[in-house]
Amino acid sequence: MFDIGFSELLLVIVLTLLVLGPKKLPVVVKTVTRWIRILRSFSERMQNDFSKEFRLEEDEPKHLKKSRKS
Repeated sequence: MFDIGFSELLLVIVLTLLVLGPKKLPVVVKTVTRWIRILRSFSERMQNDFSKEFRLEEDEPKHLKKSRKS
């Protein structure tokens, strides 16, 4: 997805460790992973909701579609 190699990932980890320090790093990692989980969950729910809505429109009888256009 991001096309990050091992060396780039290692550089990011080292820089993060230098900036935040070893005491804050675990807290930051936990917070970031929690937010990623929340965003993934939200994205999955939205995709499911959109899928349901599109399936409902496809299943709707033709005479109802015509009356809705009028």
